[in-house]
Amino acid sequence: MGRLGVDLYPLQTGVGLDRVESFGKFLGGSPANVAVAAARLGRRTALVSRTGADPFGTFLHRELKAFGVDDRWVTEVAAHPTPVTFCEVFPPDDFPLYFYRLPKAPDLEIHPHELDLDAIRAARVFWATGTGLCAEPSRAATLEALRARSEHGGGDGGGGYGGEGGTGREATVFDLDWRPMFWADPAEARPYYAEALRHATVAVGNLDECEVATGERDP
Repeated sequence: MGRLGVDLYPLQTGVGLDRVESFGKFLGGSPANVAVAAARLGRRTALVSRTGADPFGTFLHRELKAFGVDDRWVTEVAAHPTPVTFCEVFPPDDFPLYFYRLPKAPDLEIHPHELDLDAIRAARVFWATGTGLCAEPSRAATLEALRARSEHGGGDGGGGYGGEGGTGREATVFDLDWRPMFWADPAEARPYYAEALRHATVAVGNLDECEVATGERDP
């Protein structure tokens, strides 16, 4: 559940965007990437998100379906364009990102009343991200989904999304997904991250993200 957009990656490496001549177009957003990865492993996966009512939104729906991801809960927002992210590629490990999500990304317009909480509770694995906490109504929707999971015990272990039949092992994953450009102040994010972490059974993040979420760098 959360961020979805189009990634435009340069077909030339070692140069800035001002010198790039051509780009490749890809499905992007960490929740979408996780859903695709799980689908490639043979799992039943679905995404809860939103796109603009535009050609890039059409592209994302087509890509999700091609990868085997259920897109029934990816809906359109007419008022906002599908977000685009540009990347610079400086091997081996420098990949600056430039997010174009203004005036507001459609995936931040997920409303609590739109959630299929039965499907969220039934999923063997539910994955939500910190980006969804940066603005309303997505913040309320993300926390509502996480609360529904924790109140239900994390999942039913049945034939919901994430697998075919239960093993008794369910996970509610909170991906810290810290993007400072989406927040006015890191301190603003901490109470919302803390609330999300209370409902998660697994947290994913690097040291910088953990410091933002908890105020601590030492595990």
